[in-house]
Amino acid sequence: MEPASFGEVFNFGVLHMEWPTATFIFVVFVITLFLLNSLLFQPLLRTLEAREQVLTGSDDRLGEIEKELGELQDHYLASLHKSQLENEEAHQAALKEASAQASNLISAARTDSTARLTQAEAEVAQEMDGAYKEAKDLAKGLAEMIQNKVLAS
Repeated sequence: MEPASFGEVFNFGVLHMEWPTATFIFVVFVITLFLLNSLLFQPLLRTLEAREQVLTGSDDRLGEIEKELGELQDHYLASLHKSQLENEEAHQAALKEASAQASNLISAARTDSTARLTQAEAEVAQEMDGAYKEAKDLAKGLAEMIQNKVLAS
């Protein structure tokens, strides 16, 4: 080992360091640390913080959108239920109206068929009376013819 000289901090044989060298390395290290902090780490940290704020803002916006979507879905379901009720009411009203019209048509048809049946019965009775009179006249004419032939013989 070499004898220690003035200003040596470390002496490891081949490796030795003096105070001015150690001080220079320390100053260069501090300057490099300051430059790296201001030029690299601070912009990187600001970028990461801005990204985190954007993500937090996105999460907040996503929450708002989910809330709006829930409200829209509730509104849609309420409107759907309302329109289904209105449709059912319209269906029931149409069914009542159709039933009333069918009842009116049936009663009108019944009245008309009763009138036609009565008219047909009257016509049949009239034709029967006519047929009886004709048969009576024919029988009378036949009886006279028989009588004339029997008396003539």
